[in-house]
Amino acid sequence: MWRILALVSLAAGCGAQLGGDDSQQNGGQSDASNGSNGSNGSNGSNGMQIDAAVDAPPACASGRVLYLNFDGVTMTQGATSDATANRTNWLTNTSAAVPPYHQGVATRAAEITSIVDGTKQRLLGTPITVVTARPASGRYVMIAFGGTRAADGGTVGTQYTFATNEHDCGDVVKNDLGWISDAPDVTYVPDLVMGTIGWGVGLNGTNDPADCMCGWANGCSSAAGACTISASIASTTSSGNTTCANQNPQNEVAAFSTAFCQP
Repeated sequence: MWRILALVSLAAGCGAQLGGDDSQQNGGQSDASNGSNGSNGSNGSNGMQIDAAVDAPPACASGRVLYLNFDGVTMTQGATSDATANRTNWLTNTSAAVPPYHQGVATRAAEITSIVDGTKQRLLGTPITVVTARPASGRYVMIAFGGTRAADGGTVGTQYTFATNEHDCGDVVKNDLGWISDAPDVTYVPDLVMGTIGWGVGLNGTNDPADCMCGWANGCSSAAGACTISASIASTTSSGNTTCANQNPQNEVAAFSTAFCQP
């Protein structure tokens, strides 16, 4: 059983994260936390890069896609998150240099392939296109992978160990910037990707261990295996500053699809 700690809003922009510090549960992982992070894509990928050309063109007229950034990035703190500018409102530092994911690990390429494939599998049934190279234009949700929080000797300013993002009720910000650390087990990372997206489009946490929003701002412990998103599921009140209204029950499938396809 993965034990994930609740997300807590970080500042006025409602940044939320999974797995935090002392109040957090991790179960099966060391110190879980979800957070979001901006990325500039300027750092190298240690010789490994997945060819994004194999991905299909955006399925939505809006062109909004999911960009998984494993290559490192420097993000800055700002009032409003913007992946295109590598800026996020949940960062507690003025800036943070996120290194390439699992830099120097011999199995890095295989791990990245596993995360990308696992994310695509969990997104089946949605119109979301996944890419691994920064889009040249258009809207995109960027999730930066790599490094650790400052409290653990890293450079990312967040109280959460595993991941984080802005809790954006109504999905006002289209270019979300989320972060997932080097800490969680690779098999669990695709679940964190799903939760990071969901938190960014205004979904609340749930108490269903099989649901992808389990553990976001609550004490739910995620089950092993691939998480799922539901067309109707009860949500919980955030342990942090923000609980998005009109999300109980919440339709997670519709939220994912609408968020990426709306103008």
